[in-house]
Amino acid sequence: MNKWIKYCAIAALTIGSIFISCSEGAPVPSVTEQNPLLWKVTSENNTSYLFGTMHVADPRVTTLAPAVEAAFAASDAIFTELKESQVELSGRVTVEGRLPEGTHLSDLIPADMYAKINELVESNKMIMNEMNSSRPWMVGMYLQLIDAMPYMQGVALDMQLTNRAREEGKEVGGIETIDEQLAALAFGSEEEQIKLLGIAIDNMIEKSDNEISDIELMLNDYLQGDIDGLWEFANAELLDASQLEKDAFDALLTVRNDNMADRINKRIRANPESMTFYAFGALHFAGPQGVGELLKGMGYEVERVAK
Repeated sequence: MNKWIKYCAIAALTIGSIFISCSEGAPVPSVTEQNPLLWKVTSENNTSYLFGTMHVADPRVTTLAPAVEAAFAASDAIFTELKESQVELSGRVTVEGRLPEGTHLSDLIPADMYAKINELVESNKMIMNEMNSSRPWMVGMYLQLIDAMPYMQGVALDMQLTNRAREEGKEVGGIETIDEQLAALAFGSEEEQIKLLGIAIDNMIEKSDNEISDIELMLNDYLQGDIDGLWEFANAELLDASQLEKDAFDALLTVRNDNMADRINKRIRANPESMTFYAFGALHFAGPQGVGELLKGMGYEVERVAK
């Protein structure tokens, strides 16, 4: 499977402003069966937690394991990727993803690419007008909703954590800005975005008959607490990807990981008395340049918390 398709799919594990909800009625596992992606971060004068999330509202995800409940309860501050409300996030993404008045997607991309998008949209009962007024990167985000549509009801885990923290009087914060997340989504020049969109469309068509979606595959790894499996999924075929695809991946994950780790370090140093619960998309904690590994390099002890 092509790397750019994964770029779209793994937004559920990396970008908090896109995947906002999931299906109701999914089976909820016993909390004793969960293996949460939870780590304890300790230094000489501070203890905090890292929790890997999936930006959906599936009850299988939002039903927290006892260890996560305990870490959340013990923490006086809850920091997610962004602290803004979903209304604010969705509004910004919609505005930034819209083409200038009088410009249309059909003016920017080849006719055959536009025809393929139209076919995908019609076959999935979506609205082409939305696509035609959107920038290429936003079209890619819309198209990923084809796989996500069965999951699109409810409030995402990250927003649930933020709302609950506010209700309990805990400090609430975000480790990134909306502008930073938008920059990752809208990576590259318009020409580069069109190239990436073309790759995505061809691969969506190629794999349209697959019985299991990428999101469901990731969800299975997530529920099992298989951080290595998630990392392998994200990195498959990366070595064979073009430099443009690799750069897009770095913008989505690697660059943001560096910023996240740096800001966590600064917050701990400035607020050593605060036990903070950091909840980010799970892929931010995967791989050799995950946030946890970066914090280890800064001198922190980072250990996985058993379920």
